[in-house]
Amino acid sequence: MALKRKAVAKASAKLFKRSKGKASEKKIEEEVTEQEEPQEEQETQQEEPERQEDEIGEKEKLKQQEEQAAAARKKELKGMGAAAIKELLASNGLEMGNKADMIEKLLAHEAKVRALQREHEAKMRLVVVRKKEELEAMPASDLKDLCSAKGITGVLTKAVRIEKLLQLWQQDDGVNKGLAQMALEKRQAELAAKDKAALLKLCDKVGVEAFVKEVMVERLLRHELEAGVFARPAAERQNEEEVPVVAKKGDLVAALLASEANRKKEMELKEQQEEVAANKRKELKSMSVEELKKALSKRKLDPIGKKDDMVEALFQLGIQEEQLASREAELKAMGKEELKRLVRSKAIEATGGLEVMVQAVLIHEAKARDELKAYAARVEAVLAKKREELEARTAAELKDMCVNKGLKAGVGKEDRVERLLEEAKKDGEVDKVLFDLSHSSRREELLAMDHVLLRKLCNKAGVDALVKEVMVERLLSHEAEQELAAADSMEPLAKKARCRK
Repeated sequence: MALKRKAVAKASAKLFKRSKGKASEKKIEEEVTEQEEPQEEQETQQEEPERQEDEIGEKEKLKQQEEQAAAARKKELKGMGAAAIKELLASNGLEMGNKADMIEKLLAHEAKVRALQREHEAKMRLVVVRKKEELEAMPASDLKDLCSAKGITGVLTKAVRIEKLLQLWQQDDGVNKGLAQMALEKRQAELAAKDKAALLKLCDKVGVEAFVKEVMVERLLRHELEAGVFARPAAERQNEEEVPVVAKKGDLVAALLASEANRKKEMELKEQQEEVAANKRKELKSMSVEELKKALSKRKLDPIGKKDDMVEALFQLGIQEEQLASREAELKAMGKEELKRLVRSKAIEATGGLEVMVQAVLIHEAKARDELKAYAARVEAVLAKKREELEARTAAELKDMCVNKGLKAGVGKEDRVERLLEEAKKDGEVDKVLFDLSHSSRREELLAMDHVLLRKLCNKAGVDALVKEVMVERLLSHEAEQELAAADSMEPLAKKARCRK
């Protein structure tokens, strides 16, 4: 029925062409196309149930044909000699056995070959159908433009245009290209269905780099940022501040007496400490320059400066040593459970006895003090640079800057510079500069590392640096390269085979 309608439409078009002339060709073509499209839609709706019935019938028919072919082939093989059957098995790479087993193996192998052939033909048919449907879905104007680009001219119906485009597509190896695209889409779906762990294992197995350096660096930086690595270091709190106990109304006098007793003890302790410090300083001053130099060298300090400088350096070092010894004794006096709680609260990794935990805490606190000193030094460096920038400005400019920040303008240039510097420390401007510097420096440091080290850092920090889409894309590229290399290696063998013939 469809063919008859198309023939009628074509005949009508020819009649109109003869009567109207070449000037009306475009209009005729549009009318023909408009007549055909509704007719084709109706036919598609009517043919859908019929197609489903045909598919069921085809499957049954195919099953019967396969059974008949297998039975005929089995009868043929039974009539063959054992030597001929063995030769068939050898040519197909199958194992030998008794005649009955060999026949079954051959039948199963040949059935598998036929099934693969049918599967390949079905894929080819699907590729052609997809291409046909793609062209059918295009508007008539787009289809005409595509035909013109391909050198197909003339007043043609949509069906004819599609037929000619399909012929050109087939000549351009469109079927094989379509099959390759179909295989690629299938493999891409298989890989995308895997989780990251499975994809990583596959990448490692075939030697594909699963990680992207820039991604690892950025995710490590984000992890360190969230962990507070780039934040201003906080001073270690060694002891919790004592919370004053609010006395009951009847115990007010007793509380005041106790507070006074504590105050006197603190004053006495302070006086004793000052006396000890004065005696220590006096003792150091009584030493000769050479003795002071030796004492500093023994403690791995550079003996530089005047005598008073060396005395002060040794005095401060002595205070630090006393504080460290006092802190060590304080930690050792704690119970083991209390010390464990302290270690956990500071997130210190320490496994072992009391002495191990004490040393771990001391090392942690020393590191915190060093970080504070280093940060303070960086703050001073930023302020020094800021001071140079401010001193290069005029007094009027500095006044405007002070006013804009809500500061008192003052009367002198130096006074304004100091106020602006102090404000820079308070409002976080200095901290922001230091953050940017340390963040940028860390990024450069990470980018200078190789993939192996970055991968270890990510694993240690628990950072997921994998990107699933990247792994899938790289695996597909690797497999495509392998197939291309295999095809190239087979080409010389094929040429040799042709030469021998």
